[in-house]
Amino acid sequence: MDPSTLAVRLRRLVRGFFFLPGLLAGCGVLLAAATVAFDRTQLASDLFRELPYLKISAVGARSVLGTIAGAMMTVLSLVYSLTLVVFTLAAGNIGPRLLETFTDNRVNQTTIGLLGATFLHSLIVLYLLADGDVPRLAVAVAIALATVSFFWLVYFVHDTASRVMVDNEIARTQRSLRSAVARLLADEPREAPDDRKSLPDEPGTPVRSTRSGYVTAVQQDPLLKTAKECDGFIRMVASPGHFFIAGQPLAYVWGEPDEKAIRAAVFIADARAPDGDLQFNIHLNVEIALRALSPGINDSYTAISALDQLSASLALILQRGVPSSLVCDGDGNPRVWIELLEVKDMVGTALHPLRRATRGNVMVSLRLVEAIGRMALVTRPEHVPILTRHLTLIAEDACAAIPNSGDRSAVASAIRRAREALGHARRHNDDDAD
Repeated sequence: MDPSTLAVRLRRLVRGFFFLPGLLAGCGVLLAAATVAFDRTQLASDLFRELPYLKISAVGARSVLGTIAGAMMTVLSLVYSLTLVVFTLAAGNIGPRLLETFTDNRVNQTTIGLLGATFLHSLIVLYLLADGDVPRLAVAVAIALATVSFFWLVYFVHDTASRVMVDNEIARTQRSLRSAVARLLADEPREAPDDRKSLPDEPGTPVRSTRSGYVTAVQQDPLLKTAKECDGFIRMVASPGHFFIAGQPLAYVWGEPDEKAIRAAVFIADARAPDGDLQFNIHLNVEIALRALSPGINDSYTAISALDQLSASLALILQRGVPSSLVCDGDGNPRVWIELLEVKDMVGTALHPLRRATRGNVMVSLRLVEAIGRMALVTRPEHVPILTRHLTLIAEDACAAIPNSGDRSAVASAIRRAREALGHARRHNDDDAD
């Protein structure tokens, strides 16, 4: 199996609905065996003689354990049913690609695992009991697990109720995006004007993909090590979020680096994932906004909420600048080129579809212009033309799609204020440079 495929499958296994619930349920089984074994020791007899409030008869213990086991199985069935209902609502009302984030929710996984651990603990203790055994510690642990399960179930319902609220989900996805952008910009050096001069002039040798799918991650350190070992250079074509077919070049190399190592550094999966793919969370919010603006739903306020949150995420990119795509070794020699973040593409991914969908919708068009105006207040001077171009396209669409002259005047006024903010940002940065 391809190493990248194995890594993707292992990551999905750990993040999926099997690993954490199975781990917690296994702990419940081990805890049952341990508590029963302890209850049979002389130390347990001496200890419980000093703790009269843990006194219970064998019949009473079996009754308590049977009640807890039956209740946990009933609640576990209800939790699974509720989870599937939430998945259905999320896919139909918010967006099907959000199911990836719902299945990653550790609250859901912990709830199922905790209920399963309590059920299995009670069931295994009942099975291990011999005639005359009084499982005092095992019963106490079962009661404690049932108590924790109850309060965690209350939290699970609260978390589930908040997750199906579209505004909360929009904010959550964009917080995740902003955190990923902040980590990327903090770890990587800023792009320098002469970085591209380090790219070789002569054509390189292509390293082709052996399978089709979406690139979910590109590991930088193995690529740097491979390029340094052969004193070569690697220019990566693959970047997270892009779809590649078998035989398409993943990279171009100069020198003789290990092609298997290069392919192993590129993780390819059947579906996109939020980890490492910055545009994935942008697409999630764009999808929510587009669905809200569709004729069948026509929910402009949800689209506005998505716009507002997107403007905060894009502003972080416009304000901080982009990281360098050039990776050098410890001696300062250029070794790898990886396109980590392209501001024009990131902004265009969000604003182009939204502009086209809001064509003729005055309320959302005004909020889109306001969002650009907010981003203009914090943008770097080299990114001003990007926002200016989007304002021009919005103005052209307004002239073509808005029949009312008063509405066109309102959009024009908003665009004029946004342009003034962009001009102020440019002059302010020029003054700082002087």
